[in-house]
Amino acid sequence: MAEEKVRLLLCKDCKSIEEIPDHDGTPREDFLLENRVSQHTYPDGNRHFGQLMVISKKHWDNAEYKTEIVKKINEKMENGGSEGLGTDFYNLKASFQDDAMTCWRKHQRTLDCGDLRSSKVRLTPGTNTERKAAGLPKYRSAKDRYLCDFCPVMNRVRADHFDKAAPKESR
Repeated sequence: MAEEKVRLLLCKDCKSIEEIPDHDGTPREDFLLENRVSQHTYPDGNRHFGQLMVISKKHWDNAEYKTEIVKKINEKMENGGSEGLGTDFYNLKASFQDDAMTCWRKHQRTLDCGDLRSSKVRLTPGTNTERKAAGLPKYRSAKDRYLCDFCPVMNRVRADHFDKAAPKESR
């Protein structure tokens, strides 16, 4: 079994690190990365300058290693990656998890979520304008991901949802 990985999106303009799940498909199908990258733009539409790193998930999940990884990133940036950046250059974000927690709070921490895997919470790349200009339909993929996938109570919500939707057995 292959070692599980996690990707880190470093944005030099926002001064942030965002954790993104690994992707094993083609770059065209990597809509989680495209979704995050599309949020790093200037008002004129140009994208921020960034970098993508892939590291071992077991190391990233270890708090001590994570601190050292961020420290090393800061050192590299300070010593040649860029000019005059302090040791607090990067703010660490788990954007999808943070967004899922905000959504869960918005729904009053329910286990009966009405938005479960709805189009409102589908994660798509920010390419609507380009797709429309090219005459293409709205983005859809067989591998769609939803904000729900990052919700801390997703397993419970999913179980409750499917328990309600499952046909009842007659006795």
